Amino acid sequence: MNRRHAEAAYNALAIAFRLAVEDAGGLEAAASLTRVQKSQIAAYGDVNQQDRFAPADVVLDIEAVTRRPRVTATLARLLGYELVVSDTTAAHEVPALLARIGRDASAVFADSAHALAGRALTHDERARLLRDLTDLRFAAGALHAALAEQAK
Repeated sequence: MNRRHAEAAYNALAIAFRLAVEDAGGLEAAASLTRVQKSQIAAYGDVNQQDRFAPADVVLDIEAVTRRPRVTATLARLLGYELVVSDTTAAHEVPALLARIGRDASAVFADSAHALAGRALTHDERARLLRDLTDLRFAAGALHAALAEQAK
């Protein structure tokens, strides 16, 4: 198969979709949000099925509910861009956003401490830390947008 990007890029998309499905509550829950069946949802998140990727409308349906744009952010990153939160509808939710940042930062530190207990990171540990850091970055971006809106 002739592809423009390295296999790792396509694997990152599949992994991001699998994480989005986890955010949605699993295969069945994600399928209930979209027009596709559970088996298709599973295939989209499988790095061994390089010929199947989630259509944009399926990603939109899932990410709109989870409010965590994992696939969208991965696409942006792979193309050299960074996704930035611009939704300021939650400007009044600063305490909740601070709590989310605290939770996500705690996850980064807890997973880091566990993973770095005198040895190198495994692939799964690195993936977990990247997921934790992505969550933290999105929470911080949401707080930044909310505070910027309040400062106007």
